[in-house]
This record gives sequence, C-alpha cells and structure tokens, in this order.
Amino acid sequence: MQKVNVYQPIGPNDKTVPILRAFNTYLPADGKVNFLRHLESLQTDQQLHDHAQSLINGLVAPLRSMRSTPSISPRLEIEDSIENIASESAGPMAREARLKTQCLDRDGRKCVVTGLFDEDSLDANSTSATTYTECVYIIPFALASWRTDSEAYAKDIIWTNLIRYFPAIRSINLNRENINDTGNAMTMSTNLHRPFGRFDFSFEATPQPHRYRIQNYRSRLQQNFPRFVMFTQYDARYNLPNPELLQVHAIIARIFHASGAASTLKRHFAIWANTIY
Repeated sequence: MQKVNVYQPIGPNDKTVPILRAFNTYLPADGKVNFLRHLESLQTDQQLHDHAQSLINGLVAPLRSMRSTPSISPRLEIEDSIENIASESAGPMAREARLKTQCLDRDGRKCVVTGLFDEDSLDANSTSATTYTECVYIIPFALASWRTDSEAYAKDIIWTNLIRYFPAIRSINLNRENINDTGNAMTMSTNLHRPFGRFDFSFEATPQPHRYRIQNYRSRLQQNFPRFVMFTQYDARYNLPNPELLQVHAIIARIFHASGAASTLKRHFAIWANTIY
C-alpha cells in the first residue's frame, strides 16, 4: 500500500486513497490477495485513480442501486476473465414468482428482521401484528438480467469483479442461472427493502450460525432494528440465506461507507434511483 500512501490527489473531491484503503481493510483474505496483486502492477497516480473508480463503478455502485446500467470500462488484465464469465451465461434470467412463496414458507411467513407476520399470509381473524413483505435479493437480481449486448457486457464485468474480490462466490456456486435460489433471498418488510439495497443496514455474522448483528448505518431512519436476528428454517426444503452472500453484502456496505463513496456517488444515485434488489 506504499503507492497509495504517497498518492497525490487530483482534486479536493478525489476519494482514491480512502477507496483503496477501504478495500484493503475489508476485503476477505483471498480477495485481498487479488486486490494487492493488481495494485502492485500500477505505476502512476492516474492508474491508481482509475483503478479506484473502476472498483466503485464496476462493483460497489452496481451492488447498491441503479436505474440503468452504468458505463463500465474493463481493465486490460481482466478481459480474459470477462470472456470466461460471458461464455458461462445461458442468457438473461427472469424473476420467479415461486421464490417469494418459498421464502415465506422457509421464514415462517415473517419478516426476518422485525419478526412481524406477512399481512397477506394471515386470515382476517388473526390478531398478530403484521407487515407487508417483499422477497429481497442479497446479490441483486438485476445482475442476471439485461436487454442489450452492452448491458450484458457491463454485467459480465460486474460478475468478474465480484468473483475476483469475493472468491467464495465461486465456491458456493452462485451464478446468474441460480440467482433465484432461496439462499440468495429473504422475506423482509417492504419498508426495509430499499434501505437494505442501499447499504443503510447489513447483517454482520456472529460466532453462532445464522445469528447476525444488525449494523445500522442510517440511525436517523428510525427503523427500530433489533440488535441481533436469528434466521430460522421453518421449511427444510429451502436453504437459509447463505452466510457467504450476506458477508459480501456486509463487506461492500462497510467499503461504501468507509471509502467516502456515499458522497462521491450521490449525484449518480439520484439518477439510478430505483433499487434493483
């Protein structure tokens, strides 16, 4: 990281150093190896700046929210990897209505955060507290959907970056074809869907399997989060939310807030206003 320490910002809003430091701090060990290997190959401040921007535009921003697919330029050293990812794709995927039903069955027809029952799942005579719920993706469904060749290529770049910096994605065999697996989704109150997708909160792992600490980055939203949640598998046919995927979301959330990307991308997110989760 010596090159980063002596980097000369190109302007007052240059976030190159905090971005690269955040990636170095929070990436998992196997992803950090790939990160540092590429960093060592960079020779100039301009290359460091461009690399930091590529990490935000080609990984952090797409995993947060966007209305349209951003223009992403690939780095030269990953072009072969992009081609490999593209060759594995059978084409764009479609949302599957059965996923919400399966998640409701697995989650006991309750929001995994608040514990409130799904309003549409109870009969009129029930006195239980309820909430309207949605099926929320951990890795955004939009990464498996596109309409044009340019969109498809942008998604290939995002997947390449995702696998490079989070190799566990490969080990658990998540790809576009199984984006609709219950391990990548959960039942959540409608009012929490957007905050989750925007990295306003995340699930931080604890030593106890499937027990998570809620990390709230937007306390002023007054969501009254519990400190901890335990995911319970009410229907054994359907996998619980995958811990590796929740870790990806949690790490990207940390990077997003620690790097200053939140302020850097504020203008872009005003355009990419709709969540893609």
